[in-house]
Amino acid sequence: MATDDFISNLPDEVLARIISGLPAIEAIRTTILSKRLKDVWRNVFRLDFDPKGVKKLSPRKQAVPAPNQRRSTVPVIQFGSNVCHDDGDDFDDTDKREEIARVVKNIDNVLLSHERNLISCRIVHLSNSYRNGDLEKWIKYLTSEKEVQELAFLCDDYQHEFHPKSLFGLGLNLPSGIFSCRTLQSLEFTNYDIRFHRPFHHCHNLKTLKLYHCDISTETLEAIVSSCGFMEHLSVCSSTSSLKQVRIFSQTVKTVELESLDLEGIYLSTQSLGALVLHSMKFPAKSMVIHAPNLRVFTATRKPITKNPYNFTRPSKQTKIAEILEYCTHLLPVQTPVNYKANDPMEDPNLFKNLRELTIDLDLNDRREMLILCIVLQRCLSLHQLEINIKESRSEIEEATRNYSSVNNRLPYPETKLWEQRELCDCITFTLRHVSIKGFNGKDGEMEFPRHLITKCAKLERLEIWCNHDWSSEGGKATLGLLSLPRSSIDVSILLKPPPNLLVVLEDGSQP
Repeated sequence: MATDDFISNLPDEVLARIISGLPAIEAIRTTILSKRLKDVWRNVFRLDFDPKGVKKLSPRKQAVPAPNQRRSTVPVIQFGSNVCHDDGDDFDDTDKREEIARVVKNIDNVLLSHERNLISCRIVHLSNSYRNGDLEKWIKYLTSEKEVQELAFLCDDYQHEFHPKSLFGLGLNLPSGIFSCRTLQSLEFTNYDIRFHRPFHHCHNLKTLKLYHCDISTETLEAIVSSCGFMEHLSVCSSTSSLKQVRIFSQTVKTVELESLDLEGIYLSTQSLGALVLHSMKFPAKSMVIHAPNLRVFTATRKPITKNPYNFTRPSKQTKIAEILEYCTHLLPVQTPVNYKANDPMEDPNLFKNLRELTIDLDLNDRREMLILCIVLQRCLSLHQLEINIKESRSEIEEATRNYSSVNNRLPYPETKLWEQRELCDCITFTLRHVSIKGFNGKDGEMEFPRHLITKCAKLERLEIWCNHDWSSEGGKATLGLLSLPRSSIDVSILLKPPPNLLVVLEDGSQP
């Protein structure tokens, strides 16, 4: 019985959009699947030149056709003795550099054979591509001829052994204003030595900048942000010791994401900042000065997200989230530098006044951290969503808290009352809708907060409790008891997400 070929009947635009999600190598391989797909790859919206994850190719020697021959020949990329014909073997990591070099050698032919403007292009290369001028040539061609909107470059030489002074000697010394393309909106660099801000001159259309594992100084980063007058999103992850401070004084930046950085201070003064994300950071919390009255999203966690060459990514080396919150709420005085000038020195110092989403790591079994959470919620007048990741702090951060936890009963600010005896926070009474608590063990200290939410939070719609893997039988029974509490909100749904061994725990009544 004949069946319709659904794929072949799709318009070229739809087919191009489908294969745009493939790496460039795989996109060109589709030419051997059917005549219908022969030239579709030439109109893809995205090109990703990264051999990672691509299967090994069979030994045939054919090459990408020259642009004037592209209609008469099936375009096949040559990678040494391997071409685009899958023989089922997995990609071999042992010759990764050779595979990258083979892909890089064909980038020019692929770009010339491609026929439409690009939304995004990502290129993985080795350091010699910078030294011989290929990087500069690709940037100029992609910005001028392809009118690319998103560019990402990764120098793979030092991806696993990052050394700040061994990348390119003189650093990423590209021509002044090379990124001042009218279409370029997003730029990403990974494993580069960025010593100059000249390439970013007059980048009035650049909105997103991401720097991963880059060697960049405080002054260079500040100058880049100033040069990009309409930048909205900035991400800096795992820089070297050259970056001592993050200083942002801008009226356009909306999102700042900092991860795995060892800093001396963070100074942000911007009316436009709407989201601040801090992951796995090490810095003196008293040197964090933020003036962002329109902040809507605040995230601060200590869980390592990416691999980092510095040992401070261990939780015991990172700044405690509770300590950050103490200074953000002005429970403890911040240390403002002499040359720091806020955009509006008379503005409300309450950073969390307009906050709508809050994600933090806290130990709900620690009295001091519970008090800090209580004060933070008092500062939040518009909070809608709260996520708390409970850290079993005593074992993981014993080194960092050996003196810290001992002062729970002699705080530098008064401990008045806690949940049940304390005046209700406005956000708990009027605005809080969704709460998620992860790493829950059902201990006495942890139970106090969800019990307060269930009985007092009048607008709560959803409470999620994610139980920890070593949940005890006592903790399980106590947590299930939350379901029987009287609820302040008639619309609330309480979702308990137990560990896999829940049935064993409840069945035999023993510790898992």
